[in-house]
Amino acid sequence: YPILKMFMKQLLALAALPMIAAPAMANPYVESKTTTALSDGTYKSAQTELRVGYEQKVGNGVTVFGELGPGYEWTSGADGQTVAVGEVGINFPIANKLTGKVKVAGEYGFDSEVFGLGGEVKVRYTF
Repeated sequence: YPILKMFMKQLLALAALPMIAAPAMANPYVESKTTTALSDGTYKSAQTELRVGYEQKVGNGVTVFGELGPGYEWTSGADGQTVAVGEVGINFPIANKLTGKVKVAGEYGFDSEVFGLGGEVKVRYTF
C-alpha cells in the first residue's frame, strides 16, 4: 500500500511537530469517535474510530493538533472494512469571543484500497 505508507509518514511527521516544538507541554490524548449516515430515513453507513493524538498550545491562543488511529466502517449492502484515519489541524482566536478551526483529515480503506482526503473550516462565536 504505497499511498497509505506515504500518507502515514506525512501524517506522523505533522502530528509530531507539536511534540518537537515543546515536548514538556504536549498534551497527549485518546479519543473514540463514531459517525453514522442516514438518507431519507434509511441507514447508509457507520464508522467507529480509536485515535491517539497530541495537542499543543503554541501561543496567543493558538493550538495545533494531530490524531492517528484505526477504525472500522460498516456500509449498508456491503462488507465492512478496516480503515486507517488521521487528522491534523489548528484552533485559533479571530476576535473577542470568535474562534476558528481548520483541519485536514484522511482515511485509507485496507480492503477497498481507497484513499480519501477532506477538510473542514469552522468559525465559532461564544456568547
